[in-house]
Amino acid sequence: MKPINEKLLLFILAAIQFTNIVDFMIMMPMGDILKKSLQIGPGAYGWLVSSYGLAAGVTSFLGVFYLDNLDRKKALLGAYLGFMLGTLSSAIVPTTDNVDLNYYLFIGTRVFTGVTGGLLGGLVMSIIADVIPLERRGRAMATITIAFSLASIVGMPLSLGLVDAFDQNWHVPFYVVSGLSLPIWILAFKGIPAMNAHMQNRTEVYNRLDTLKATISNVGQRNALLFTVMLVLGQFTVISFLTPYNINNVGLAQNDVKYIYLVGGISTVISGFFIGKFVDKYGRFRVFTIFAFLSMIPIFIATNLGEVPLWLVLVNAGFFFMVISGRMIPANTIISAVVNPKYRAGFMSLNSSAQSLASGSSAAIAGMIISQADEHSPLEHYNIVGYVAIGATLISLLILRRIKSLSKEN
Repeated sequence: MKPINEKLLLFILAAIQFTNIVDFMIMMPMGDILKKSLQIGPGAYGWLVSSYGLAAGVTSFLGVFYLDNLDRKKALLGAYLGFMLGTLSSAIVPTTDNVDLNYYLFIGTRVFTGVTGGLLGGLVMSIIADVIPLERRGRAMATITIAFSLASIVGMPLSLGLVDAFDQNWHVPFYVVSGLSLPIWILAFKGIPAMNAHMQNRTEVYNRLDTLKATISNVGQRNALLFTVMLVLGQFTVISFLTPYNINNVGLAQNDVKYIYLVGGISTVISGFFIGKFVDKYGRFRVFTIFAFLSMIPIFIATNLGEVPLWLVLVNAGFFFMVISGRMIPANTIISAVVNPKYRAGFMSLNSSAQSLASGSSAAIAGMIISQADEHSPLEHYNIVGYVAIGATLISLLILRRIKSLSKEN
């Protein structure tokens, strides 16, 4: 088999994650624009954000039954091609005089994107776990997690800048993401070798139910899935309405929103590589615990802010995104270590399904908690969303103790 260039592989996988994250995350800073353009309330907006995640959760679950019988490269290229077409469909969705039709058409394109691109997260993580040894995996996971930060530093401000430049046209960022995805797909096609060692080393006939059976029967894997759900609920419930809250309650202008993601992204890029090294040096369980407790501070502040200066919002945003990244790097390393390599793609797809369903449900849950008298009124009960996120984080720490007890490592 052709030797794998780890640096090139990580760059390609990070680029794929970058476009995938921008496509999903851009919905949140455009929240106020979408609510007004589509003439919808917090509940309908919550379902709009959720549609991608819920669809991705379904298709990721289906991946459990076949991904471990496919070359990882072919599966990745197929899923990414579907993602490109789905993002393009969000860009070209028409705007009609019928506001209800506009809303449902847009939801349809988000569902299509989720169905086709929902496999990407699990495939990326399974490829990393296949190629990178556990003792160096923290830094590899940091590289992929930093794609989130770069999406905040480059993707978010650029997308929002384009929206402003094109008179609040929310279609434009989707054109940019779909266009950027094409050269990345070509690079992946040329730069990633065949990845089928998990099939070549197989000694028994492949059974489509084996991965699911192994997960159900394995305490560590069951706990890892629940750990993922709680971790995602502990952040996306807050992030989904971060922009509308800062505009309607804190008093920021739409043009100020990009600075939140810019500062947050810079702080996580700077901290990300150090956190990856800490994971490899001090242990994934210890590092996660520290950052999970720290994350509750900016969550509480962000969901209880009144009218304050922009600089104060940015200070908290930088801390918020840094500690959220600080949770995800060790968490991904923890999850990747609980499964046998021959079941890895299927399990990581199942984990991706849990993550997508949780992220999709997060926005819907937050939308059901939050109320708003009209599109210009302050949002109410966002502080309760913060308490839900803190509660989910505490539960994830309890689950972590169970996972750690099944492992001999720190």
